[in-house]
Amino acid sequence: MNLQDYLSQDRVFYIEQKKKVPAIRELVERTCAEVTSLNLRKTLQAVEDRESVVSSWVAPGIAIPHARLPDLDRFIVSIGVSPAGIEYESADGHPVHLLILILGDARRADQHILLLAEVARTFRSESSRRAILSATSVAEIYEILHKPEALTRMIAPSRTTGINTIILSHALDLAREVRAEAILLNTDALQNLDPLRSLKSETTFLLVTSRRPIDTNQLSFPHKIIHLPFSGLNRANQIDLALLLSLSHGFLSRKDRIVSLFGHPDSGVLDSLMVIDLSQELPTFLPTYPADLLGDVAPAVLERILQIATSIAREGREGKAIGTIFVVGDFEQVRTMSRQLVINPFKGYTEEEKSVLDPSLEETLKEFATIDGAFLISGDGVVQAAGTYLRPEVALEVLPSGLGARHAAAAGITAVTDALAVVISQSTGRVSLFRAGKTMLMLERPSG
Repeated sequence: MNLQDYLSQDRVFYIEQKKKVPAIRELVERTCAEVTSLNLRKTLQAVEDRESVVSSWVAPGIAIPHARLPDLDRFIVSIGVSPAGIEYESADGHPVHLLILILGDARRADQHILLLAEVARTFRSESSRRAILSATSVAEIYEILHKPEALTRMIAPSRTTGINTIILSHALDLAREVRAEAILLNTDALQNLDPLRSLKSETTFLLVTSRRPIDTNQLSFPHKIIHLPFSGLNRANQIDLALLLSLSHGFLSRKDRIVSLFGHPDSGVLDSLMVIDLSQELPTFLPTYPADLLGDVAPAVLERILQIATSIAREGREGKAIGTIFVVGDFEQVRTMSRQLVINPFKGYTEEEKSVLDPSLEETLKEFATIDGAFLISGDGVVQAAGTYLRPEVALEVLPSGLGARHAAAAGITAVTDALAVVISQSTGRVSLFRAGKTMLMLERPSG
């Protein structure tokens, strides 16, 4: 049984009474005021009768007064919070700060016991209680209780902060020892930026996040922000994409060495520390790596195309997986090596109306992704055509196994032009980025 199923925000209260019996009565009275079907006199009598048999104190700082009512056909949970504490005749002699009232169906004794156990597990640890008591409003308390992941993030700040402080210290030492140009840090793995507030560093931090915005006002060290255009990537894909965007923005060069610090998003812990030498990694990571990495494609346009592509890969269209190609950049040359399979749906519209940087165009792109052919997009993000057939005349090396006609077409068109191509695999949901006839980046289907 889940506590969240029986609790609502209007049944979370701050308790004013400082003695046991008045505090319990206050909680019962306020609960009955919210649940008008409850009879106040009968409910209060049942709770007090149960309390007279055995104390509802269960652990330091917590008590669970409860009762089973003969005419109640459901379970009702209310929570009373007392930051100042309630004198409760507790076994440890300390005040109670959390009162959890459980009212249940007298005919469902087994379920009543299961709910009691669930409530006890939720509130038993000191760190859990501290998280709730540190909240500043009823709404915040309810959010913590209603979203277990929020409670998880809040209940162990001292442990995670300690680990992060240690690993950040090692990263700074390592960066100095290997003469790293930058430290690549995934801020999504942190609960907050507190471990960075007092950090002193001459090495530039590249702060990676899939969330907007990120508050860096109180950071005293040099830093730049890398926005991943979507979340849900695995660790390896996060690093690969962060490196690509850092290179495309000119934050890093092919000769740089960096220290990378990553962790699972929302875990609160940085758990992966690596040294990456781009002069050694680039031949594998970006096999061709032309001097002008993106040609005439603006970095913001590439980020937006990748965001749209991964959204299509994750969601499909009308419940069905789809695949398509976005050819971006060097439009005049690409146009000579393509022909329309259908009437171009983007012909006749202004550049402003068909810019991928306009969020309102996303649904249109997703809809036209269901038709055969590729999108042709200029480097500034203007969609020039959809439903086009690519016909590059070039002999390509054997593609990796599992890649089909779309990937061959994308590799071919980028081999003979200065364009990029983003391909969505209909069968696997992978998103691949091609440049100069090679796979530059391959992203697994994002989760979530």
